[in-house]
Amino acid sequence: MVEPLAPLGHGEIDTLILQALVRKLVERDVLSPEDVRALLFDAATRLNIDGSEQTPEAAHNIVEEDLAPAFLGSDYFVGAAKSR
Repeated sequence: MVEPLAPLGHGEIDTLILQALVRKLVERDVLSPEDVRALLFDAATRLNIDGSEQTPEAAHNIVEEDLAPAFLGSDYFVGAAKSR
């Protein structure tokens, strides 16, 4: 059995590490921006706000307006492709 991790006392550090990891994986072409958006969409549909999962439309808005910019940076905001 896997034991739950003890909180570090700094809730934002987990988010910052995860965002940096995702950006590094995109930078190294391990994940594409589309892969990241698909993962974020899957997570967003499972968000339990007001007692139920999100509709696909609401999840898409959450991804494009909040999550994608945070995880991909402004170079990939609202579907913009990063020029290489």
